[in-house]
Amino acid sequence: MYSLLVYLFIIVALASCNNNSSYFSAVAKNDIPLKKTQKGDWLFNHQERIQTLANYHNSHPLTPNKILKTIYLKPIGEFSVHEWKQIQLTREYLEKFFQLNTVLLPKVNNNIVPPHARRISQQHEQLLATYIRDTVVAVGRPKDAIAILGITEMDLFPNDKWNFVFGLASYDKGLAVNSIYRFHKKPLANEQFNLSLERLLKTASHEIGHMFGLTHCVEANCLMNDTNSLGETDRSIARLCSKCQQKLNSNLKYDNRKRLKALAAFFNQNKLGKELQQVSTDLKTTEQQ
Repeated sequence: MYSLLVYLFIIVALASCNNNSSYFSAVAKNDIPLKKTQKGDWLFNHQERIQTLANYHNSHPLTPNKILKTIYLKPIGEFSVHEWKQIQLTREYLEKFFQLNTVLLPKVNNNIVPPHARRISQQHEQLLATYIRDTVVAVGRPKDAIAILGITEMDLFPNDKWNFVFGLASYDKGLAVNSIYRFHKKPLANEQFNLSLERLLKTASHEIGHMFGLTHCVEANCLMNDTNSLGETDRSIARLCSKCQQKLNSNLKYDNRKRLKALAAFFNQNKLGKELQQVSTDLKTTEQQ
């Protein structure tokens, strides 16, 4: 009886591996090649290495288990009604994107940030991203948190040499932060809502992707491409390329098509046409998988 159970387990495991392999081969056809970098783009001034699947596993990325299995979002600052709606939608989106329970924590006031973690630059106040990530985001960490993302209304800077940063993540602490400051003009108006939301969805999922061990992608147009500017962010896509999908799936072990269907429903409901088209193409390509 025991031998039969072992045999059945091996058969099921092999079938699952074959299905996954077919899925990734199929969606690879939809990968969009990277365009030639322009002056000012991230890759124009930064050299990044390809992260293979073996590299990914050897990096020992954070992996959910029976205890650490929830993503948390921690809002920091004062948000308008429209901005708060975007954060709520981001929570919903991330839950579908990573196929993990995602919880929105109570917001934290900006006054928690001391003077030494602030500066005035470009005629406005900025917060030190490393302090926010490692101190503010880390405080009161829930026992089941695999990853916590802080979302600030104020601008961020990583060190004195940089003008700003959209976000900053730790690969091993399960902590990250990103800012909505540059995503729209104040106050956030209805006509800006979807573009600003797209930017937040991309940067939030990008930073959490880092927390789950994904490095910057240099193989295709991909969510994990890094960006130097809003223009570059807007040219990037919300979709993970096939290789980054494979790496993430090997860690989180979700059902690929279930994830795509959930994302398609979200994009459709929120009228995000470009993103809906991308995920619908992957769904259509994998119908027979």
